[in-house]
Amino acid sequence: MGAGVIKDNIGINMIKVAQVILGGIYVLVILFYLGLIVPEYFACVGCDTEGAIGTSIWGDSVQCFGDSKVFGQVLFDLSTMIIVGLSTILYLLFLWRNLIAKNQDRAKNLSKK
Repeated sequence: MGAGVIKDNIGINMIKVAQVILGGIYVLVILFYLGLIVPEYFACVGCDTEGAIGTSIWGDSVQCFGDSKVFGQVLFDLSTMIIVGLSTILYLLFLWRNLIAKNQDRAKNLSKK
């Protein structure tokens, strides 16, 4: 087993650790996003009058006026970008790990011949 293969194994293990850590953070963020942010945002989407109160999918009353509605929009946009960014990073780490594993297999097959 050459030094390159050992280095690649360490690289794959580091990528796996990064995926586990980011995956855990991703799960927590997506639960918060889907459980709190999205229902409150969609409760206020149809409210156009000042002082309107919307109802979320959980049955909670949400005040949909001025600053509250704007803050909800900003929070929704920011959390959506965080979700998209984490999804992209996890996907790229998955592709990178698979690429390294395929290169290792190709190197093993070439060394056997």
